[in-house]
Amino acid sequence: MSTAYSEFARVCQQVKHWPSDLRQHLADEIAKSLASELPTDNGEWNDAKNERRCELIDKDIQGALSAAERRELELLTQEMRVHRRAVAPIPLAGATRLHQQLLTKKRQQQDLDGETP
Repeated sequence: MSTAYSEFARVCQQVKHWPSDLRQHLADEIAKSLASELPTDNGEWNDAKNERRCELIDKDIQGALSAAERRELELLTQEMRVHRRAVAPIPLAGATRLHQQLLTKKRQQQDLDGETP
């Protein structure tokens, strides 16, 4: 196990004992830090980026990915997800409505059966 990973694991164990507001603040700061590393050119997702991402995934599967390539893969994956959300957002509104309908039916059935939730 690498020294960096050992340090990471130690810090994670310490953070678990922090109050939730401090953990949330740390998470926000990490998110800001990661966001600042994203490409700012807002370039469109294209075949070249997709091909490079696939190459990096193949190298990762083979266990031959360098640290720089791992970071590149992370950035390309984030960029791909942003693109996917923009062109094909997940239709959560319908799923949320269905979930609420099912919960309502369950409560109604429990009321009929004389059960308590």
